[in-house]
Amino acid sequence: MKIIFVCTKSITFNTFLKSQASYFSKMGFKINVACSDIENLKLKKKTNHLISFPLSFFDLINILKYIKIFFQIKNLVKTNKSNIFYLHTPVASFFFRFFSMFYDLKIIYFVHGFRFTSKTNFFQSIFFKAIENILSFKNKIIITINNEDYHYAKTNLLHKVPTYKINGVGLNLKKIYVNNKINYKNEIKKIIVIAAYKNSKGYLDLIKLAEILNSYFLKIDCYGYGDYKKYQSLKIKKKLTNITFKKFDKNLKRKIKSYDLLLHLSKREGLPVSVMECLYNGLPVICYEIRGNKDLIIDGYNGFFVKSYKDVPNRIFYLNLEKSIFYKMRINAFNSISKNFSNAEINSKICKIIKKNFII
Repeated sequence: MKIIFVCTKSITFNTFLKSQASYFSKMGFKINVACSDIENLKLKKKTNHLISFPLSFFDLINILKYIKIFFQIKNLVKTNKSNIFYLHTPVASFFFRFFSMFYDLKIIYFVHGFRFTSKTNFFQSIFFKAIENILSFKNKIIITINNEDYHYAKTNLLHKVPTYKINGVGLNLKKIYVNNKINYKNEIKKIIVIAAYKNSKGYLDLIKLAEILNSYFLKIDCYGYGDYKKYQSLKIKKKLTNITFKKFDKNLKRKIKSYDLLLHLSKREGLPVSVMECLYNGLPVICYEIRGNKDLIIDGYNGFFVKSYKDVPNRIFYLNLEKSIFYKMRINAFNSISKNFSNAEINSKICKIIKKNFII
């Protein structure tokens, strides 16, 4: 049987899903990918499928674009009715389910994060909840990655299907570090931010925070996908010297250990990989108390929750004064990530879910 990964862009597959694809292949499944830029896939197969999912505002108002997507999905479905469609990312998951409405398909909906949370405004929440309930009739399996989404999918969706919760897409935990590998550090000097360059990831708050901290000996390095020019312009305008914006680095996992703290001011998450990676490398996390973060951070144990960016300096200064607490928090951060977060465990769980529900 074939498993077709469906995601908006290749970067999702290349960064987060390639390990799953490799594992499923070893378990006897044939693997294809459907996305908007198949030429960038790190899975070179002639059988991958182009679906021109909308990537910009202009795409969203282009009727011809929708017609093209409809026929691309229709052709893909017609030749793969008996195979498994494994849906990722909100845009791809919406359009694939909508344009395949009248086909009975084996669809696994991997929810990286519903577009609504307990903190979403009322009208936006109602809108996205209505969409998910209408499209729920297309789901055969739902896989969630945080408690809030799991609870909603399990109890509130109109169409009930087998629903599971796992710890994200999995981390490479082959290198096991013991507590005595967590070096003692005197104070927080280098802060890392890992997030796509979007306002929803908290960059405007981050700029304001950098203004507050600009006179202190703290360095903030940001890494992310997308265009950071508007944030760079704000940095220059405000004459900030303590913050840098960089492209996502494929060697970033090796660099994380050189930092002292992860600052994560995102407003909406599923189960953030950046938080898990940093915890595993012994970095405490300062973040907002939102979905996903609440599944990983225990306030005062492996990080701090803040209500505003204005609260961040006090948390940093506290850890710099209480060095033993900072060190203990670093050890707690490392201990927060168990083997249940590993690629091997998660890939095995998903494979068992597929075999159980599709009687393979």
